[in-house]
Order: sequence, then structure tokens, then C-alpha cells
Amino acid sequence: MSVSATRILIRLSNAYRRVLAVFLGVIGPRAAYSLLAVLARWLYRLFDPLRIRSEAQCQAALGQTRSAAEVADIAEQAFIHRAWNLADLMLADRLIRRGTYHRYGGRIPEPCRGMMLDAQRRRQPVILLTGYYGPFDLLPLFLGYNGIRAGVVYRAHANPDFDAHRLAIRARSGCEMIPDTQAVSRLPQILENGGTVAILSDHHAAERGIPVTFLGLETAASRSVGLLASHYEAVVVVAGIRRLRDAFRFEVVVADLLDPSAWRGEDDPVVYITERYVPALETIVRDDPRQYLWVHARWGEGLTRQLTSEAQPTYAED
Repeated sequence: MSVSATRILIRLSNAYRRVLAVFLGVIGPRAAYSLLAVLARWLYRLFDPLRIRSEAQCQAALGQTRSAAEVADIAEQAFIHRAWNLADLMLADRLIRRGTYHRYGGRIPEPCRGMMLDAQRRRQPVILLTGYYGPFDLLPLFLGYNGIRAGVVYRAHANPDFDAHRLAIRARSGCEMIPDTQAVSRLPQILENGGTVAILSDHHAAERGIPVTFLGLETAASRSVGLLASHYEAVVVVAGIRRLRDAFRFEVVVADLLDPSAWRGEDDPVVYITERYVPALETIVRDDPRQYLWVHARWGEGLTRQLTSEAQPTYAED
């Protein structure tokens, strides 16, 4: 894509973001989410490559337990949830503060919250893992307002204006936002000092990854989480944020919590930790697969291309 075309797209996205912000203020969350759902569904059905990719991966992962119509509907709903993420950020900018975050479901459930706060006081390292699920952009905001000062790894958006806007909202509650290009150096520093880090660990590790299955499909998980946790004896928490039925209401879900004592007797702690946290992420997705980012090449681009080429997608019925 040419530089001029990229600039035009960025300007259009900035204009869309400003219009959406005004719209949210005028018509309120419920109507705004409904409108975004209509637009997202129209775009999803119009853009075949996106639809085929999402349905193909969803079919491969869930096809043994879901009908073709259910798979098509789940994949479509997942795209709508992704479109709602922008509305979440806009509303969070206006509504979520230290005194209000719990009203919207941002409180980490006990006993996990108490454990993380206690670990912070004792300078016990903690690694929180999440995936491309639900409104994951809100995680740093909720962590900070729960009293947890975490270093959160993020990938910069291609649109620098939007990236700056998103970063300001996510960092508002006091978490340190760490670009993924700096994670290798910054994460060990935080853990060494007994801090908490949050990592989106939902990626295929093509090189030197640990073989695992995720939603029934073979993939490879990075060794980084296990290496960091075992080296610094960090508590590992696997969690996600789920969007609830009501507009702009959420639930923080904790799928697993590993204390360092869990792997001390293991022959290979890195493998043990990995084989614990990957199924925990899977549990979060299975509980409501409509909120998973099915377009994401979770099992590697090679398998995604293969599945896409073999796919025979169908539209979800209204």
C-alpha cells in the first residue's frame, strides 16, 4: 500500500473515531452497540477473505461439537465483538474511574484479587496471562483500579493517533504500558523487583515452541512464560475479560492460578507451566467462543492458509 493511501486510511479512521465518540455521547451505549453490530455484520458479510478465514478456523476448532450454522454464527458474532472493542474504549474514557470501575464489572474476583495484592505487598513476582478474548484492551485499566500496578505488554497500533489515544486510556489507572519491542529487557527487571506483569500469551511460536494443543488443534506455545515464571518463582494467573449481555458490562474471569510450589517437583517446569496455562486459556474461550478473535492465526499462518483454502463457509442465519 502506498504512503498516500495509508495516510488516507488513517485520516478516515480518525474521523470515524471522532464520529463514534459523538454518537456514543448522544445516543448512549445500548443504541451505539446496536448500530455497530449492524455495521460490523454488513462489513463481515461483504469482505469474503475475512469471513472465510474466521469461519475456517472456528470450524476446525469447534466443528466436532457445533453445527455448521452455529460455527458461522459464532464467527460472525466474534467479529461484532471485535468491533465493539472500540466503543468499549470510548466509553471507558468517559465512564471508568477509580470510584466507578466496579459498577461495570471491573473488580477481579476473590480470592485472586487478594492474592495479587498480597503478592504485591510482599514483592512476590506475578505473571498474568490473557488472550485475544473479549475486551482485552481494558485489562490494564481494570488492573490498576484494582490496586495492582502491573507492567502490561502491548503491540502498537498502525495508526499513531489512535495508538496514542488508546495508550492514554489504558495507562490511566497507573499500569506501565510496555511496547512489545521492549518486553525482553523490561519484563525481567519488573519480575526481579517483585512486580507484576501482564502478557497476551495467545500466539503460535513457530521457532523452538513447546508443542501443545489449543481447542483440539496442534500448535506451539512460547517458552518465554515458563522460563520467566520458573526463573523468578512467579505466581501465574490466567484470566480474561468477558463482555456481558448488558451494554458496557463486563466480568473478569480467572481460569487458573499457579503457585511456584506447583512445579517445584517437576522434571521440566517450563513444560509444566505451559501445559497448565494453555488449557486455562482454552477454558475461557470455550465458555463463550463468540468473544474469541477467530481471525487471529492462533495456530500459525501455515495452518490458517490451509484451513482457509479448504473452507466452504456459509452465512449465519439472521
